Amino acid sequence: MSYKLKADSVSKISQQIGQQLLANAFVSDVKIDGERLISLTNSRQVNSFLIRSLFNQWKKEIEKLESPYFDFKHEKVKEALKDFMNVLSNHISIDRAHLEPLLVQAIADAFLIAFAPKLFLEGVLDRSEKPQDFNKQFKYIKTNRDAFKQVVDAIGAFDTKASVLATFDQVSADKFEEVDATEFMDKLNASALLAGAFEKIEPPKPAPVAEPTPVQEAPKVAAPAPAATPTEAPKHEGPATLNDQFHKEGKSLTLAEKLQKSMKKSIEASLTLNEKFMFQNNLFGGDAAKMKAAFQAIDHASDLKDALAKANEYNNGWDMESEEVEALMAVLEKRFS
Repeated sequence: MSYKLKADSVSKISQQIGQQLLANAFVSDVKIDGERLISLTNSRQVNSFLIRSLFNQWKKEIEKLESPYFDFKHEKVKEALKDFMNVLSNHISIDRAHLEPLLVQAIADAFLIAFAPKLFLEGVLDRSEKPQDFNKQFKYIKTNRDAFKQVVDAIGAFDTKASVLATFDQVSADKFEEVDATEFMDKLNASALLAGAFEKIEPPKPAPVAEPTPVQEAPKVAAPAPAATPTEAPKHEGPATLNDQFHKEGKSLTLAEKLQKSMKKSIEASLTLNEKFMFQNNLFGGDAAKMKAAFQAIDHASDLKDALAKANEYNNGWDMESEEVEALMAVLEKRFS
C-alpha cells in the first residue's frame, strides 16, 4: 500500500504528535535535560531538527549581545562565547512550554523532508535571512541527504530563492529516498494518526497480458567451455578498521576541525550536545548506554593505537569515509597524541 502526504494536515498532525510525546516525557519532571532531549523520539530526523531548533535559539540570543563598552566581535570574545556554548550544551534544562514549539516545528519539517522535500526547502528558505543560509542546515539533514547535498553544493553567493528551487528541480529522482509512511509514524508513536496525515494510494491494476504462442525450441548445442584465465587477486575495497582509516594520507577533517580543543576531561564530558547526538545516532545505533561504555573503555586506553583498537570493538559497519568517523578519530588523536 502506498501513501501520499496530506500537506494541509502537517501542521495540525505535528501539533498532535508533539503534545502526545511531551505528555509522556513530562509525566514526573518539570524540565528535561540534554540527554533526554537527543532521544526524545525514535526518529533520527526529528531529533536532529530538534537540536537544530535549540541551537538556532541560542544564536538568536547571542545576536542580542551588544554593548557600547565591550567589543563582542573581537576574535577572543567570539572564541570565549563558543567555549561557553560548549559548556552550556551539557547543562540543558527546558520546560514543556518552551520545548513544544521547537518539537512541533521539528516534526513538521521531518514530515516534509521525507514526503514533500520541495515544500521543506521552500519553508526553510522562507525562514532564512538569505538563501545561502540553507548550507548551515545540511548537517541536520538525515533524510534525502544525497538530494540536498546536490543542492547545497550548487548554491553560490548570488543565488536567490527562485534559483535554489530551480536547482532542486534538477535533482535526479534516484537521489531521493522512499520513506515508508507506517514506519515513519511508528517511530513517533503515532500510528493511530496515520489516516489523518496520509491518504492511501491504490496501485493501478495491471493490464491483462495475452498468453504467448508456444514456439518449438531448437535443439540445444552445448557451448564450448570458456578458456581458463588467471585468477585476479581480490581488490582491497577500503579500510575496515579505524587504524586503517587513521593512517590514510590526505584526509581532510572538515567536521573534525570543529571539535573543541580541550580534552582534559573524559571524552564524553568534553563533547557538546551536538557531538554526542552525532556519535550516538550515527556510530552507536542510537544507544546511549553503548556510547557511554565505549567512551569509558577508550578513556582507559594506554595510547592512540590502543584507543583506536578499543573504539573499533564497537564498529558495527561504520562508514569509514563518513564525517562522524573522521570526527571520532580527531577526538582520539587529540586525546592521545
